[in-house]
Amino acid sequence: MKASKNTKKSTRKRMPVKRKVIVKKPTQPQIPRAPDTEGLLVRSIINPSRELRDGIVIEDMIYSLTPKLARTAYNFGYSIGIDIFANSRKGENTLIPVLGRLGFRNIVYQPFRDALVIKSGSRNHNVRKVGAKIHSFEAGIIAGYLSAHSGEIINTIEKECIYNGDSVCRFVSNTGRAVENNSNPSLEDVIDSIAVNIHEIKFSDRSEVAYHMLPLIPMTKQPLRSEIAKIFYLIGIELSQRYGKDETEALLENMARYFGTSSGSVKITPKTAELQLTYSYHNSNSAFVELSTAMARGFIKGKTSKEPNVYINVDKNKNYIVDITTTVHK
Repeated sequence: MKASKNTKKSTRKRMPVKRKVIVKKPTQPQIPRAPDTEGLLVRSIINPSRELRDGIVIEDMIYSLTPKLARTAYNFGYSIGIDIFANSRKGENTLIPVLGRLGFRNIVYQPFRDALVIKSGSRNHNVRKVGAKIHSFEAGIIAGYLSAHSGEIINTIEKECIYNGDSVCRFVSNTGRAVENNSNPSLEDVIDSIAVNIHEIKFSDRSEVAYHMLPLIPMTKQPLRSEIAKIFYLIGIELSQRYGKDETEALLENMARYFGTSSGSVKITPKTAELQLTYSYHNSNSAFVELSTAMARGFIKGKTSKEPNVYINVDKNKNYIVDITTTVHK
């Protein structure tokens, strides 16, 4: 039976209904990579307008961890070598000066009938032996350049390496079958070497920021990005445990400059931390932010025992400004 329309309304008070509040995270702006970044970086090492930093040791060590990473570095270097030849002036041998800008010294050509050997002295004065031949990226550059120059496929392998205890780095190029480099250091040795490198690395005030990104480009792509970010995170934790408060600011500055960014205000205590990074036209993209902030996040985690948050903002020039902090932004 239907209820009567005249039925009196209940006088009992209704209990307020609890509503579940869902807090949505602000959407992060997605700015694409600057146009033709790779081409810009290639041109910067062919015709540098400024002094370049001495070598790319950190990336080399990471690429040497597994044969797959080494192949990734070699293939990317191969494409760069082809681009370098294509952008060179006709009749000009650009390979030797480019290798010099990559940090090699006292380069000597030793041509033979069936192979070309390139020898190089130490690229810096503080060589740390890691028990591996680590220059897959540079071997790829040599192979790509020579392939473009000769019109046939040239393979290059590093036969000797100063980081493997040899007196020189010796690259052999020929038209034979490529040989796998099976010397791989342990992850612990790589983390230790990179931690020392970050602490000791010296940057010129006139260093070419764009060049810092070149060997990092493959690392910004999945599935490499997440795995490499974990390694950078572990390196940050190692740095936090190895060096004290007096060196904190200098270490964070070195991390920032290594990734081609600049650090702003740094505030770090045993419980809280704040770090601001300013990115450039060349590296303002979310993939690079994920990779480049990992080391700083690990460092802050090691110092404060708190996992920091990462907030991305954009300035008027459409460059990223990234805050890494243990506090929550409202």
